[in-house]
Amino acid sequence: MARKPTSDELEQYEGMLRKLVSMLTGDIENLEHEALGESTVDVKSRSDDGGDAYMQELSLNLLQRDEHTVSEVIDALDRTQAGSFGKCEACQKWIRRTRLLAMPHARNCIDCQRTEEDSP
Repeated sequence: MARKPTSDELEQYEGMLRKLVSMLTGDIENLEHEALGESTVDVKSRSDDGGDAYMQELSLNLLQRDEHTVSEVIDALDRTQAGSFGKCEACQKWIRRTRLLAMPHARNCIDCQRTEEDSP
């Protein structure tokens, strides 16, 4: 049964979230350089078969995804301060610890998340 996180658990989640923000912001910086064509790859080793355009588009897509994730993680850090961290935004029940350990920035319990993803 899910329950409200203890203060020790909240500290653990907060540490995980801060580490995640740090990792993602480093990735975002690298992806920005790649998307702008500032990769550290030697220009002579690149092929002219459209691979550069593909890699640039991929970098832009990853950049967008990572920026969204950073926003979600920051929101989760705000929830730790507000006292609402770990509570499902859809059903208001506590999210299971196993889900929060796997995805500390989760907004919903797994059942509500599945329902949200299944709806059109």
